[in-house]
Amino acid sequence: MSFYGGQDGDGYGSTGGGTSRRRPLEVTVGDRGVEGAIRLFKRLVLRDGILRDLKRRSHYEKPGDRRRRKEREAARRLRKRLGRALARGEQVE
Repeated sequence: MSFYGGQDGDGYGSTGGGTSRRRPLEVTVGDRGVEGAIRLFKRLVLRDGILRDLKRRSHYEKPGDRRRRKEREAARRLRKRLGRALARGEQVE
């Protein structure tokens, strides 16, 4: 049993938002069984941000709101990166 993600079944649909995944989302059921495969699938979907994109695209987003959201996300990424660098004791620029 495998799970594939993408538009029209081809797995190469535009996901927008600069998502790095360009191949179909696939989970193969092996020794882990169906329950384990479903858990793995949920983890992959969460990591790739598929549900977040779906929720965001469910309603129109005005250009100003989109710009503010992008700025908030960029600031959050910067804070995370700086926090991790400080935790490792690296020099922060």
